[in-house]
Amino acid sequence: MGFCAHSQKKTELALDKEGIKIYLTKFDTTAFREYKAVMTVHANIDTIVKQLIDVKSLQKWNFKNRHSELVKKVSDTSWIFYIVHHLGWPIQERDNVSRVTLINKGNERIITITPDNRLLKEKEGRVRLTNFKGFWYLKRIDAKQTLVIQQVYGDPGGMIPAFMVNMVVTKGPFDSFKALRRHVENLNKK
Repeated sequence: MGFCAHSQKKTELALDKEGIKIYLTKFDTTAFREYKAVMTVHANIDTIVKQLIDVKSLQKWNFKNRHSELVKKVSDTSWIFYIVHHLGWPIQERDNVSRVTLINKGNERIITITPDNRLLKEKEGRVRLTNFKGFWYLKRIDAKQTLVIQQVYGDPGGMIPAFMVNMVVTKGPFDSFKALRRHVENLNKK
């Protein structure tokens, strides 16, 4: 399920905590690492998918998501999202315009995320993320359990040194996965 165009160097388990595993991959051609986060959630696959494609829901669980909005509905399975990430002083806010596409395959759902910067101009005071790619992979284990995997490679742009990004590359996915699990499991109980 790898997709990064960089030549792969080494993948290692970087974090295994609270039922969440995060793997990091180093590449020969870039200093930034790709992550893959994995967990099993006690929630129906459709409940999780709804939260992943509901742009307003992202603010409830996505790490450092200050603002998210729907730019355009392309079809019933494809959308353009605008997302702002507030990383805290002294780092400038980051934003991205993403094409989000849902693919249904039996007991599996794949949601791809790619840059799509044609519809919105860059905003002053924010660094636009343009070099990223990712996906969510969900597999129904049974009616009440789902395997959830997210894999993302991204260059944060601007003046953040790669070593600083790589020092915290597990925090974002770990915090997001914990919050997503709590959010969808609570929704599933209703």
